[in-house]
Amino acid sequence: MEEKIALGDDSWYQQPKKIPAMSQEQNRLTLEAPDSVPHAQDYWRVNLREDWEVTFWTREFGCTEAALREAVRAVGECAGDVRAHLLAEHQQLRT
Repeated sequence: MEEKIALGDDSWYQQPKKIPAMSQEQNRLTLEAPDSVPHAQDYWRVNLREDWEVTFWTREFGCTEAALREAVRAVGECAGDVRAHLLAEHQQLRT
């Protein structure tokens, strides 16, 4: 038998969680034009020839420039392979 909900009964509704207010810096970054935020020209390849792309990929992978360059030397420019290599290196350091 179906449970009937009376009109005006909103006990089934859960209030959404409060989202913390953004800092001024987060707000500024959110409002910037998309073209002003650096991004990779090719998300499949790690390009080490452009300084701004090196900065992008180090932030993307959460690694140092030296670790990024070593990973590209070890596995090539494929972003997925570089990510996997960096994760494997990180796991080895933790054990």
